[in-house]
Amino acid sequence: MEAPKLYKLNDIDFADFLANKPLYSKVIASSGIINSFTKFEDFENKPFKFLCPKEQEVQTFRTDLGEMKYSIKQKALNEMFGNSEKIKNSSLNDTDKTINYILYLVGFCQSCGERVTFLLRAFSDKGGEDKAPGTIVYLEKVGQSPSPLPMLSKTLEKYLSEEDRTNYKRALVCKSNGYGIGAYAYLRRVIENEIKKIVKDISELEFEGVDEVKRAYSTYQQDHQMNKLIDVLDGHLPTTLKGLGNNPIKLLYEQLSGGIHSFSDELCLSKAESIDVLINFVVEKINEGKNQLKSVQAAIKSLQG
Repeated sequence: MEAPKLYKLNDIDFADFLANKPLYSKVIASSGIINSFTKFEDFENKPFKFLCPKEQEVQTFRTDLGEMKYSIKQKALNEMFGNSEKIKNSSLNDTDKTINYILYLVGFCQSCGERVTFLLRAFSDKGGEDKAPGTIVYLEKVGQSPSPLPMLSKTLEKYLSEEDRTNYKRALVCKSNGYGIGAYAYLRRVIENEIKKIVKDISELEFEGVDEVKRAYSTYQQDHQMNKLIDVLDGHLPTTLKGLGNNPIKLLYEQLSGGIHSFSDELCLSKAESIDVLINFVVEKINEGKNQLKSVQAAIKSLQG
């Protein structure tokens, strides 16, 4: 994790870290900026989107430190998250003067007042009480309550088969807890099951080159050679899936190659996060195309009547 010379984590990336990153994931909070993210006040009143445990809807939350402004209640932390050797309750290491403290952060739902809590560890790579220029401060998520719940978008929930909805939620549970190999394995299974449906749905849209896709899909139904079908699709995609510089369907299909256990858990976690983003994007665009086609067909029928 290489840091730029001068950097400070912005509110958008901090919100993404709180809401979407799994346990024990780390981000760079600041680099080369003296005293940045070394004070509790740096974390207060930050907005983020989160699934409200009470309303079961994604709502806006805002962070609050409460009594953390003055002290850390270690007993309360132990009761909530368990007493772990990994959690050190200190703001400045006595031996080398590096930054190392635990932050108990509360998020309040702006709709109903429900609270969620995070346990963050802030630590630096250099010592010195004056926080010398060049110091990098990291944040690590080491606790969250309630535990993150697997949540699919409404579009994806409707699109996937029952089996793949279950596998996808299992992948999200693994991802939220930092189990990269498990998350990647479940998502590969989803891709293997759903890639055929994705291509079929693309063949039913209206765009330049769709006839080639239809012919290739018809051939696939006879010879079952997915590689040939993906190669044809590589040159014929709807406009909404073209502007990425890469064919997202081909990228998803390529994840089925290679052994999972040849990758580290960290790499698998990174791949799982990327697959999650890509599948949601592809399914959303296909759904938009279907809805647009239905609207156009209804308009034509209405005019013809």
